[in-house]
Order: sequence, then structure tokens, then C-alpha cells
Amino acid sequence: MPNLPELGVGIVYVPGLEPLLESGDSPVDVLEIEPQTLWHYRPKNKPAYSFPSEAIQHLNTFPQRKIVHSIGFAVGGSQQPDSDFLSALATSVECLGAPWASEHLSFTSARGSQGHFHAGFMLPGAQTPEGIALAVRNIRTFAHHLPVPFAVETAVNYLQPRPGELRDGEYVARVVSEADCGILLDLHNIWTNEQNGRQRVDEFLSTIPLERVWEIHLGGGREYQGFWLDAHSGAVPKDVMALAKDVVPRLPNLKAIIFEIFPTFVPIVGVDVIGQELVNIQAIWRRRRQPNDEMGRDAPQGFIPTYVKETEEEGFATSPAIWERTLGELVTRGESAGPLADQLEKDPGVPLIRELVWKFRAGAIVNVLNWASTLIMLQCGDEFFEKQLDRYFKSTSPQPFASEEAGCFIQYLRTQDLDVPYLQETLDFEEAAMAALLTKEAQVIRARHNLHALLNALADGQVPHDLEEGSYEIEIPPNDEVNSNVKICT
Repeated sequence: MPNLPELGVGIVYVPGLEPLLESGDSPVDVLEIEPQTLWHYRPKNKPAYSFPSEAIQHLNTFPQRKIVHSIGFAVGGSQQPDSDFLSALATSVECLGAPWASEHLSFTSARGSQGHFHAGFMLPGAQTPEGIALAVRNIRTFAHHLPVPFAVETAVNYLQPRPGELRDGEYVARVVSEADCGILLDLHNIWTNEQNGRQRVDEFLSTIPLERVWEIHLGGGREYQGFWLDAHSGAVPKDVMALAKDVVPRLPNLKAIIFEIFPTFVPIVGVDVIGQELVNIQAIWRRRRQPNDEMGRDAPQGFIPTYVKETEEEGFATSPAIWERTLGELVTRGESAGPLADQLEKDPGVPLIRELVWKFRAGAIVNVLNWASTLIMLQCGDEFFEKQLDRYFKSTSPQPFASEEAGCFIQYLRTQDLDVPYLQETLDFEEAAMAALLTKEAQVIRARHNLHALLNALADGQVPHDLEEGSYEIEIPPNDEVNSNVKICT
């Protein structure tokens, strides 16, 4: 095992947590950084990915140590990351001084009939010997390019267990043992899997090599349409906290426990409540390496896991590439062909994932194209806007970066000849604002109407009408406050 520092209790960094991080008695010892949320992606450039210096400087103002958790290219599939991506990830690790890095044991991209496509979601890989070999190959590729040790996160899986696949624990154990990497044990993920009908948590934990667990993730979730979702939406469920209390003493190489919450839930839950949750997790952290009567103080360490023999039953007699293509097409485009597609269509997890992919994509578009989205909904209604999203999603695969998703949606809208006054000028503005942020250079566009009046009306939730016409030149600065800082010349 690598000699890693004990970092303590931390949280995934999102804007809005600053009061919690800067306080003198902060319960946060370490920040986990998801670098892709901060990268700028310009596919026509070399390198395509960049970590803005201002983002690095901002993160390094916080006194906490940092670790890197990648969310850009899950390692559990047949597709391999490109060298630009790995180089940018290595740079992120070095800039933040992270002692280790991690990624998900899932897949996020596949190759279909029309070429490579992004799935828009962390999807379960093929839990077969061939799938294990591909995951091991990808993990070794990551480890070779990174200057620090590498770990994989135990994944959530909304699909029902299938005949012919290895059980979840056996799959993880074989991957990490053969790849010789660490484990990021997401306790909420494996608890969620049990709630949704997959392997019991105690069976999972009895199978994986616990001495390889360097880090734990804890988070909240919620019920939805008969499923429990790994939603990162608030407090950790009591059963998961009890599970953490029991398992932490059994982890001889545990170096950090990280609380996860999505940015949209930070203002809803509140910084004070999040702080108290971290205080509770601190008490669990202090239990590491202490005797644990409930789960057995003599639990074996460094054991060699045993595996259930793969069955010959029909159900997973397919290659990982076909598995990824079929599942990816079903959850992104709603259709795929072949016997596997017919089987998967009967799994209640597939329509759930399809809906979650839709919501994630829609959220990215509305967040980046707030003005255009607001204009369309005010002029034509929410249902009309959702229909446009539906048509776009069926015609275009998900994009790995929100800026790319927004850019593709802009191009789609330009081809639709929609009867939405001021839409083209709003799209010009949104496109230029994105370009200003990505290039760090001011952008200049021309318009027939006063865009200040347009944006002010939208900000007030009003349908813009009878805007003053003229010949306007608008300069858009390279920052987030484009509404107040645009310069308009007539």
C-alpha cells in the first residue's frame, strides 16, 4: 500500500461553502476537487482542456489540503481516455498538491453505429471477466499518467442483477486486486444499491479487500418512483451513518471521509446544517482503527477475496462494447436494437436512468443558457420548451461539458425557425458570453435591439416587447457578471 497522509474529514468543493471553509473552527480538514467542473474545454485547441489559473488561485486560498476526484472519464468501460484529458488531470493534481486521485468504476462513453458518443451519466460496466480486463487496463493507464496513487469509486447501479454477471463486491474486488489500486468506498452508493434490489451491503463489504480503502464518500439521497436515488441532496441517512460508524474501524488505511452535496442543494440545506453534518462525521473519523464489537474486531485484513464462479446462464453473453452501446443508446436516445436491448427494456432501472439523463442535460442547458431558456418559456410556455429539449436530445448525444451541451443546443435552436421574438439576438449574446469566459477575451456582437432592456425584462420575469430598435454594438467582458458589465454603443 502507498504511504498516504491522513487528511481527515472533508467535503466536495462547490461555490457557497466559503463561510464554512474560512471559519477559524472549521470542521473541514480537506477539500475534494472535481476538476472538470472548473476546466475550460475548447475542442479545437491544443490542449483541449485547461485549468484556469484564477480557479487554482481561488482554491489554494483555502487552508485545507486538497484531493482530486475526477468526474470526466469513468474507467469501467471499453473506451480509453485521450492523452489531453490525462495530461490536464495530472496538471490539476500537481497544481492542487493532491496526494492521490480517483475516478468512478463506471462507464460514461461508448461507440455506437454513428461513432463515439457520451452517455451523460455514470452507467454500470459489464461485470464479466472481459469487463474486468478493460477496467484494469484503463486504471493502469490513469495510474501511469498521474504523479500520485490512484483509486476507483464504488458505483451506484439502478439496474437489477443479471444472470451471468459477477456480483458487485466480486467485481470490485477483482478489478482493484488485478489493477493494484485503491478503493474510494462510497457507502451511500452501495447502500442505495441494496435498497434498489442489488447486493446486500454486508455481503459487499465481506468480499472487497478492506485494506485497499483509502477514502469514504458519504451523502444524502431521496425516494423517487420506487427507487432510492443517490441524489447528494442533503443529510446522510441514519442507516448510512450507522454503517459508517461500524465499518470505519475495519479500514486500516483509511485517510479521508468526504461528504458530498450538489451545488443546487447548498442554499436549500444551509451551511449551518452542512457544518453540523461534518461535525457528526468527525466523530466517526475518530473511530478509525478502534475495536468494533458489532462487526467483529477480528475481521481479516489483507485477505485474498474469493469469488463466485461465473454462471453460463443466458443474460450476459455479450461483449462489453455491445453492453455499453446498447445501454447508452437506450438511456440517451430511447431506442436500440438487438436481443440485449429487448432484455434491458424490461428493466425498470432503464427508464429511470433515461429520465435522470434528461434532467441532467436540461439542467445544464438552463444553467448556461439562462436568458434564452427564460425567453422561450416566457414567450411560449414550459411545455413548448420541454418539447424543444426532447427533440434536441433525440437528435444529439449528451456532451461531456455543459458549455458544449449549451453550444449544441444553440445550433439546434438556430435551425428550428421558431417564432420567438428576440431569440436570435439572445442566442448571439449567450454564445458570445460563453466564448468570453472560455477565451478570457472580450467579445463584440451587433444587435438591432437594446439588449440591456431585453435582459432586464427577462430578469424581472417579463415578456420583452416593443424594444427600441437601432444599430447596437455590444462588448461582453470575460467574466460571469455579463448582465451588468456589458458595454453597449449605438
